Amino acid sequence: MRPKSMYIYGVYDGVIGIPAKLSYLLHNMKQHFIQLSLLLLLALSSLASGTETSPDYFFIIFQWPATKCDSKAGGCCLPKKGKPVLNDFIISEFQPFYAQDGVIPTNCTSKSKFEPSKIADLVPSLERNWPSLSCPSRDSKKLWKEEWLEYGTCSESVLNQHDYFAAALKAQKQINLLKIFADAGIKPNGTYYPGQAINKAVKKAGLNEALVECRNDENGVNAVLDKVTLCATTKGSKKPCPGMFWICDSTNGNAVQFLPPSLPTSL
Repeated sequence: MRPKSMYIYGVYDGVIGIPAKLSYLLHNMKQHFIQLSLLLLLALSSLASGTETSPDYFFIIFQWPATKCDSKAGGCCLPKKGKPVLNDFIISEFQPFYAQDGVIPTNCTSKSKFEPSKIADLVPSLERNWPSLSCPSRDSKKLWKEEWLEYGTCSESVLNQHDYFAAALKAQKQINLLKIFADAGIKPNGTYYPGQAINKAVKKAGLNEALVECRNDENGVNAVLDKVTLCATTKGSKKPCPGMFWICDSTNGNAVQFLPPSLPTSL
């Protein structure tokens, strides 16, 4: 089924990412425009000719909890149920990608409902690894419902509801992003690391390159590591992302701060 709406992702000559001529211009844009630039401005022509009905692979978006909790934009709150992992990357989103169309489809059908009973066996793991940290505090099932309706419904041709969440958890475990960074000497201790070092670590792990998103620090100057996007197969196995992705901007020599783990600003 064709999606009702979709994000558009840049695809150029089979390479996903940013055209060389636009790279310099985009480099100096503020952080909240990076995702918009990637998803909306780079592949408008691909929308008209798209015919795919099944995703080719998935983007798995990891978030570092401490960055969200440290943010002045609301901070974070523990969910009403479960104990989320706060010293490791958690899952933020699991997005199906239609490579031929160059799109991340959303809200594909209103007929598919979220049924918590179908993922009952996954709840303990989901509560740890895919929790809601939004404020005010809420049950993480509300987050899972939102994710299923927005993205999961666009992957039903290859994954049912249970398998969608199971695939995300499998990809997270296989990738083990925190270990990838640790093996490269990148540790969450407040140190600033070159953006190139992050991509080098991902490449060394056989995952090609990553899309790295940041928040500005309290001074609005330096970049703080927030989210990292990698790829997974439709079965939840780790997969090298094709193409070249964006490294978040920083006025501090392209350095990115990796905050130490912290408790939510609101319990």
